[in-house]
Amino acid sequence: MKNSIINIDKRHKDILDILEKKEHLTTIELAEALDVSLSTIRRDLHLLEEKNDIIRKFGYCIFNYDNKPESDHSGPVRLKQLLAKEASKRIQNNDTIFINSSSTALKTIDYLQVDHLTIVTNNMKINYSPQNANYHYVLTGGEMRYPKEALVGDVAINTLSAVNADVCIVGCSGIDLENGVTTKQMTEATINELMVKRTTKCKILVADHRKIGVTSKFKMADISAFDYLITDQFSSEEILHEIQKLGVTVVQVT
Repeated sequence: MKNSIINIDKRHKDILDILEKKEHLTTIELAEALDVSLSTIRRDLHLLEEKNDIIRKFGYCIFNYDNKPESDHSGPVRLKQLLAKEASKRIQNNDTIFINSSSTALKTIDYLQVDHLTIVTNNMKINYSPQNANYHYVLTGGEMRYPKEALVGDVAINTLSAVNADVCIVGCSGIDLENGVTTKQMTEATINELMVKRTTKCKILVADHRKIGVTSKFKMADISAFDYLITDQFSSEEILHEIQKLGVTVVQVT
């Protein structure tokens, strides 16, 4: 039977396979690739979105990589590397930098080209990052939040309150013109907000296209609080243009 559960499941798997490889396709492109009608593909995408397997954006949809363990060959990992490498260019010798619990922000460490640096972070996964004998590493302390291995709570807040950083590199869950920069956890929003407020020179927001135009649960800052937004070529040009009007320098990596 044409519309049997088996056929539908197979088509859904085909859609996910195509999106994972292509990263970014319109409804028409998917319909043509699978040789089905637009109405059929729209029904499929609606179901896949409800299951959180895909994310539907401005006229296109993308694979939801948050449901897939990261590998060096997956699209978002490559994007994170590109964003992190670009962010690292804004770090100068002898800077003190804040890095939040974002995996993209943490990857910046992989590309640093300076001789001396102080890194202050609530991200316990820094233990798995490359170490430099000339760098000083300061963990905020605090309550460990799993599985992200983020340090939060009063101890972390007290540590950050005693530090003024030159640069902060902050990731997020969403960036929206109306609702600002948001994250999924209230405790992390407080930490991120403090990092931004206690940075004196350069505030960098790193976010790939999946975060642009999205609102998460808890606000950490206004978009205008940042000096730079580093994102990728797939982000909405319309939204990026409006962000630039707020005085933020937008850098798109390819």
